[in-house]
Amino acid sequence: MPTSYTPFASHASKGSVMRVYYDPVQKNHVLTHEIISGKRFRHHEKRARIDVILRQLKASGGFEFHIPERVPTEAILAVHDEAYVRFLESSSTLGKDEVIWPYVFPCDTRVPVREPVTRLTAGAFCFDVGTPIMADTWQAASAAASGAYAAAQFVKRSGGVAYALARPPGHHASASMFGGYCYLNNAAIAARYLSQYGHVLIVDFDFHHGNGTQSIFYDRDEVFYMSLHGHPQLEYPYFTGWETERGIDDGVGFNLNIPLTPRTAASTYLKHLEQGLALAYAKREPDFLVMSCGFDVADNDPLGHFGFSPEDFRTLGKKIKALSKPTVLVQEGGYLVERLGVNVEAFLTTFL
Repeated sequence: MPTSYTPFASHASKGSVMRVYYDPVQKNHVLTHEIISGKRFRHHEKRARIDVILRQLKASGGFEFHIPERVPTEAILAVHDEAYVRFLESSSTLGKDEVIWPYVFPCDTRVPVREPVTRLTAGAFCFDVGTPIMADTWQAASAAASGAYAAAQFVKRSGGVAYALARPPGHHASASMFGGYCYLNNAAIAARYLSQYGHVLIVDFDFHHGNGTQSIFYDRDEVFYMSLHGHPQLEYPYFTGWETERGIDDGVGFNLNIPLTPRTAASTYLKHLEQGLALAYAKREPDFLVMSCGFDVADNDPLGHFGFSPEDFRTLGKKIKALSKPTVLVQEGGYLVERLGVNVEAFLTTFL
């Protein structure tokens, strides 16, 4: 379906360029702190993450920036439950300084959740206490999803590659739950759209398991989900990401988790990636790729420990580019702000 786009900046060279989809309203979602094991920390999911990526890509000269049109409601509802979306939308009515911190969660799944869900019962749609909701949360989350959706539309039309600079990230958000800094599942929205036109392979290289993406496609076979991540015995979100999670019903065999131990070397990681891709292709060669791009696998990232250097990200990019598939690249994690722009550029420029 054709869509027009409004460029807000163009620093493209005369050679190959990549489309970047991003809406400045995504920076309005401001997180100040989070509670981990009862202790207060400055929030890692800060808007400075966007600033450093934009600054690096604009200086690079190989990128063309577009503000996406707003994602259709039906595209969101193809992934997320209606009651959940209504709750997220309602956050727009909060006062400027109001913050919802879910802190009580349903204790008996046999009892239905009563609507409307309020600030006191927000835990009905949440699975952790580190992901608050504010007045600008819905606007930012839907703008991030719009970028992923627009990138998928472009890739479908062109057969090329596009990058969605998505913030908030998305791969922890399931059909009806937010958490892990995620509210709408941007990669899943892109994949569901593309699955109308062929088979999709999602490769999630964020340091943390994408429990939300797995859940959304766990009983389906049009999307193969593959994730390499820190072992759930040690790393968030703890309850998912084990090798034994292979899918159910029509989705059996279309879910592949590769949990890795602390300090796994980048060279070992990349070998596991190649093995995982071989297994996914043996199941079914995809028509489209969607990459959940988590740069928290970088060396010294405060939330990860795989030690990737910029050169390792270039190698990763080359391996994905070599698959020669229409590809949507969706930003997920990456919390070492001072190196994030360099790492993202190293990965993206391999596709130019």
